Amino acid sequence: MSLLSPVLPFKKKESMKSKLRLSALLLCALLLATATKAQTVKKGFVITGIVNGIDTGKVYLSHFLKDGTRVNDSTRLKSGKFAFKGAVKDADFYYLRMANDGLPLFVENSNISITANKGELRKAAVTGSETHIQFKEWSELWSAITSRAGEYYRLLATGKKDSTGNVTMQTDSVVRKAFDDGMAALTISTDSAINVMVSKYPSSPVTAYVIIDRYINYTDLPRVKKFFALLDSKGKNTSFGKQISEYLLIAAKTEPGATPTFAIADTSGKILKLSSLKGKYVLVDFWASWCVPCRRENPNVVKAYQKYHEKGFEIVGVSLDTKKDMWMKAIAKDGLNWYHVSDLKGWESGIVKELGVKVVPTSFLLDPNGKIIANNLRAELLWEKLAEIFN
Repeated sequence: MSLLSPVLPFKKKESMKSKLRLSALLLCALLLATATKAQTVKKGFVITGIVNGIDTGKVYLSHFLKDGTRVNDSTRLKSGKFAFKGAVKDADFYYLRMANDGLPLFVENSNISITANKGELRKAAVTGSETHIQFKEWSELWSAITSRAGEYYRLLATGKKDSTGNVTMQTDSVVRKAFDDGMAALTISTDSAINVMVSKYPSSPVTAYVIIDRYINYTDLPRVKKFFALLDSKGKNTSFGKQISEYLLIAAKTEPGATPTFAIADTSGKILKLSSLKGKYVLVDFWASWCVPCRRENPNVVKAYQKYHEKGFEIVGVSLDTKKDMWMKAIAKDGLNWYHVSDLKGWESGIVKELGVKVVPTSFLLDPNGKIIANNLRAELLWEKLAEIFN
């Protein structure tokens, strides 16, 4: 062998028996990997249920996607029994329904068992879903609060109303004050209940869901920030936690100090730029012809506009209507003689999504520089703010 020849590493000659042993080991490893992959793919939830007192009927299981689209599944009872199968990336809120009977349900990838009596799905016994147990705990806390709210609304209904159908401090100060004080107490109770959930379940998607349900759907940004900050990193990274993060990014566009902009067609099709109204105090009011609270508030806004318009107060109504004739009729009937814009796309409107509008009415007041100085001014709050500015 030449000194320049490469020196190859020594390789022991393998016997046939060794090769067979190695092949067997490789085959076992391959089968194990395949089985593990199959288990991962098949992992999901199985919901089995029995409804006592009924043999046949249709059962629906539905949930909402992040964009608001409702997804439905259904099956039929067989001897009072039903089953659903599926998979979720993270525990999610579902609704199980039969006719007019329903059960709010948190579903996770597990074997979930439901037992109920006919007409009493809401009282069903649910096992196998840890998140549903947490959700049931929240439901009991919330039920105690809403039962008290009913008392206050019944009290308000007895008060003397003004021409717009509202009970105010001017028409019935005793009833109005009792109602306002009662609702303030319920807000404190709600905060306390959510504090319980955050303290016990800071990692849970249920807690994040509750924050969305109570404070995003009803537009209370300070409380969203407060309670979201109390979730741990796992809770913030649940699907509902991520929705809160996205909301906070959008909500920053309508916080005091922000300068929102838009350019939308008015009733004649002409584009109105919000920036063209700089130099005035502008109330941007999101509403719709079908929105009862909006229509009830309109007479109050009309009076405020009539009093302060000449002093530099302007209004831009942004409608969530989808039918132009309904929009135009509401404007005329309510005497809304200010700027109106809409792309007639309802909740799919670009500006609604961009600014994170979740409910109507929603409004914000701009100063002459186009900066937001107040949010959701209605009834007496609107008058107080305008008096502060113009008087």
